Amino acid sequence: PPPQVVGQGRDPVSDFQREMARNMAQQGANEAGARARYGIKELKMYIQENPASLRVACFLTGLVLIVFSILGVFNIFGAAFRPKEYMTNVYNLFFGIIICICDGKESWFKSCCDVQAKLFTYSYALGTQTGRAIFYFYVGSMTLLVLPDNVLWDILYVCIGGVLCLLALTMLFIQWCGHRCGCQDHYRGMEAGRQSGSGL
Repeated sequence: PPPQVVGQGRDPVSDFQREMARNMAQQGANEAGARARYGIKELKMYIQENPASLRVACFLTGLVLIVFSILGVFNIFGAAFRPKEYMTNVYNLFFGIIICICDGKESWFKSCCDVQAKLFTYSYALGTQTGRAIFYFYVGSMTLLVLPDNVLWDILYVCIGGVLCLLALTMLFIQWCGHRCGCQDHYRGMEAGRQSGSGL
């Protein structure tokens, strides 16, 4: 008899098994995608946002922190920083970027690998108003303590740190005491309108 070559003919059973495996893999991928979409929708429901004016103030303060941290790292205006202050400026640069990501518009970061959703997923504390306020207060107090040997830079860092601490305290007030003065009722109405408008 002639020698048999493996794979020479088509076996209907193996073809059926391959087709079934392909269908099951496709079904698994579809199910995983649906679960991921559901998880993102669920995460969006739990992320707490600041009122618009507070978001703008936090975002702008984050930008100012980034700019002055870069100027401090490269010692543009000769602030006579010590090594400790250089390291604090490097940290503040990253903290400023995180602040901008937290309070920037969601649509801005969708094109940047959806970095805002990833930040809130992997660091959920920043997705809550209380966690974000504690983070902002930490960054503000750390910025207050950057005291170079230059009066102008001292004033700048005290202003930036003071504004961040004030914003953090405002966020905590809105979260924990806002319902007593009607802030949260108005805020909940805005949030409900935003969620119904976005289809959540």
